Amino acid sequence: MSRRARCLTTLLLGAALLAGCGRPDDAAASGDTLRVSVSADAGESLNPYVGTQSPIQELRSSLLFEGLTSLDPAGKTEWRLATGMTPNADRTQWTITLRPGVKFTDGTDFTSADAVSSIKYLRDPAHAAQGLSLIQMIDPAAIQAVDKLTVRIGLTEPFSPFKDIWASVLLPMTKTGSAPAKPVGTGPFAVKSFAPGRQSTVERFDGYWGKKPKLRAVELIEYQSQQAQANALLSGRVDIASNTTPTIAKSLVGRGGIQLLDSKGNFSLRIGLNTAAPPFSDVRVRQALRLLVDRQQIVSNVFSGYARIANDYETTAPPCAPPDIPQRAPDVAAAKRLLAEAGHSDLSFAITTDGLLPGMSELAQVFAQNAAQAGVKVTVNVVPTPELLAKWGQWPAFVDYNPVPYLPSVLGSLLPDRIGNGSHWNEPAFVRLAGKLFSSPEPDLCPLMNQMHEIEYTSGPNITPAFSDVLMPHRAAVRGLVPDVNGRPLSFLTEVTVG
Repeated sequence: MSRRARCLTTLLLGAALLAGCGRPDDAAASGDTLRVSVSADAGESLNPYVGTQSPIQELRSSLLFEGLTSLDPAGKTEWRLATGMTPNADRTQWTITLRPGVKFTDGTDFTSADAVSSIKYLRDPAHAAQGLSLIQMIDPAAIQAVDKLTVRIGLTEPFSPFKDIWASVLLPMTKTGSAPAKPVGTGPFAVKSFAPGRQSTVERFDGYWGKKPKLRAVELIEYQSQQAQANALLSGRVDIASNTTPTIAKSLVGRGGIQLLDSKGNFSLRIGLNTAAPPFSDVRVRQALRLLVDRQQIVSNVFSGYARIANDYETTAPPCAPPDIPQRAPDVAAAKRLLAEAGHSDLSFAITTDGLLPGMSELAQVFAQNAAQAGVKVTVNVVPTPELLAKWGQWPAFVDYNPVPYLPSVLGSLLPDRIGNGSHWNEPAFVRLAGKLFSSPEPDLCPLMNQMHEIEYTSGPNITPAFSDVLMPHRAAVRGLVPDVNGRPLSFLTEVTVG
């Protein structure tokens, strides 16, 4: 993943010098090829099952692979490779009906055998797949093909939102035996070329079962900084800059006809605190730090106004109303009292980030300024993505991101012993409520989620100051883009054209 080469100073001198930072040669603009700049990730692979995935890997996977279900741009779960899921009476067994007529990009049929092998691969702890955290309730001995288009899955406990979890990009279906070395998917695009950390090209799969993209190909061109992505857009090297800070994005609008796609939703950047060791094992310290956050300053300075204030719990799933919890505001005096009670009046620590996504480094820097008002010394530690992921779970404090709805967020990062739980948070009351949530009928979900939000608010591991928009500046010639509430608009390219 990204090595964070120090090209920024040179890049600021002008787009003409981009080649000096090791970028690919210019590609001629093509009306049927979409060129997208993305953040560099030198350690990436095509394997959609790896334990930790960067945003570029998740984006490419969304074009190459599909799950049994998916989320539409409004965040609603819809059928994909499955057309139905039927539970038994107590929801401990589910029968999945697969879509007929689906082909892999190598031309072979997608059948129940492939679904079974994919699910077994994901469920095997030896593979350390990131998606494992979402399906740990599956009994690995109870995954079977009933016929060519039917799969039956047994669970170790009742689980109601079974359809919803399969919408995760972390749970794709691949051809039996193809992963991890050369995974083959059923998506609308197939791999044409792949140079880790530099560039990859996917081309339209004309045998795709669904509505075929209008684009012939998508080029994902990797850059070492967000400013470099902006320069590439200004110079015409790319059609879309997928990762630029709000400040940069605003500065681009109108220059050369550049437009801005604004995806408003529930995307959050958050500061995670490792609750497995002092000082963050003390809830008083976590509460004190939350009282030091100037959320309005973060919305204004980090996100240039393209965000809304959050309250230290993950987003409430629609159609549930948010919990009746007071909005947390800065209170330096109260924070100092809590730190003194915890014996940490002279607290100092580092927040680690790779700065891979817009706002990550800026969030840590503004928080450091806020914390200084209480005498808390915070430094910002920017490391390459491979180092961040290799030591995941070891950082005392870190910047994390969450683009997913509440249910998979709980499964993936708020329950103990999950890969995404870099804070090692283990709150028994929260775990008990999660168990009820996953086994309850739909009418009971909202009250349970709001009780869980209250626990996140009082003793959770994360400082979540805002839900940010995902901004995507693009050339005016790019048409058909749609905003996505989960911050992944490039997953929806069916109607996109480049004029």
